[in-house]
Amino acid sequence: MNIMLVWVTERTREIGLRLALGAKGRDVRLQFLTEAVLITAISGALGILAGFATARSLTQWLAWPTEVSMPAAWIAFGFAAAVGILFGWYPARKAADTDPIEALRFE
Repeated sequence: MNIMLVWVTERTREIGLRLALGAKGRDVRLQFLTEAVLITAISGALGILAGFATARSLTQWLAWPTEVSMPAAWIAFGFAAAVGILFGWYPARKAADTDPIEALRFE
């Protein structure tokens, strides 16, 4: 959420320009929410791949029997996506509620 809030702050002029040119708050909210979900989904997928690779490595190198269940992987992925939606909503709403005139003056 902190990173998304920083992105909203850094892109204030862009948001103001989009709103001034006719974009609705819904469009801006959807943009930032989509970015948050994509980032968390990609991160979740990479984390699951790293978990599978680590489990396989432990089995090969240290002879520790490991097994990763697919339901656990799907739950982890779903949790990552849910976190993206929950913690992406506030920054997306903040971006959508930006006053276009004040945003264009922002330095």
